Amino acid sequence: MTFTLAQISQFINGKVEGNPDTVITDLAEIQHAEDGELTFLSNPKYSKFIATTHASAILVAIDFSGEFKNLIRVADPYFAFSQLIPKFRPPLPLPEPGIDPSAKIAESAVIGKDCYIGPNVIIESDCTIGDNVILLGNSYVGQKTKIGQNSFVFPNVSIYHGCKIGSNARIHSGTVIGSDGYGFVRTETGISKIPQEGGVEIGDDVEIGANCSIDRGTLGNTVIGKGTKLDNFIQIAHNVKVGEYCFMAGMSGIAGSSRVGNHVTIAAQVGIAGHLNIGDGVIIAAQSGVTKDVEPNVIMFGSPAQDQHTARREIANIRSISDMKERIKNLEKDLELLKQRK
Repeated sequence: MTFTLAQISQFINGKVEGNPDTVITDLAEIQHAEDGELTFLSNPKYSKFIATTHASAILVAIDFSGEFKNLIRVADPYFAFSQLIPKFRPPLPLPEPGIDPSAKIAESAVIGKDCYIGPNVIIESDCTIGDNVILLGNSYVGQKTKIGQNSFVFPNVSIYHGCKIGSNARIHSGTVIGSDGYGFVRTETGISKIPQEGGVEIGDDVEIGANCSIDRGTLGNTVIGKGTKLDNFIQIAHNVKVGEYCFMAGMSGIAGSSRVGNHVTIAAQVGIAGHLNIGDGVIIAAQSGVTKDVEPNVIMFGSPAQDQHTARREIANIRSISDMKERIKNLEKDLELLKQRK
């Protein structure tokens, strides 16, 4: 597909500066873009590539003050660029509705209209699958589970019994939803398992990355709120409640019975201990370890995680320890010389 800058600006409500008849054949990152390609500048650290990129045009913010031969100014360059990707690289066609002969579907299961059930998919008794759902090969749906309309389940996903998946969900390969929570108690004879008889409830418009594990509740439900997006390799323990429109990056985990508010951002490799409350709008920086409740709308980092201002001061102090030791050593020498002179 090819478009002129004038056409592209109409797609994304932008303003062209330069030649509106410039033809764009593809999209690319700014450091790799070639002639005929459109790129974008969102993060200031990539500004250095403006001088070396071979791109024919750059998407920039409205207040961008630099110069380039062709620009399109938009409110949010990153978002605008993402909106153009399907124009230049249309997604693969969805499979036609139908049920593969190798799929095994219980007689009591209810399958909605225009669904695709792929090879070797298993749907157990009393399940409800909404309209336009796609279940790709080798996925498993346990008894009494519900999947809302327009949801897309990639291959090799396991959804245990009694789970509820909202509409427009997107669940990637290797993910397990509804596995037993980590509930055990020590006894005189060893370790006894606590039955995990709750479920998992996932809201509308949720995306779950590859190889995630979301445990079922002990009695109630583990909950993932509407619009939340989980990256790959994430662990959500039993009875956790994650609010709406949260971001959670890869290799992070939340221990049992913690509560995460709405619009929370959890960066990569964050660990959140159990039975905590994380307020709305919190941002937790990568590799932080959260061990206590967090008030709304603060930025936390460190291990144990602290308010960013406190953490920055502590890090600065730690980095100055070597210099302080050297200064103390020199002061001790000077003091010793003073004593000898007396």
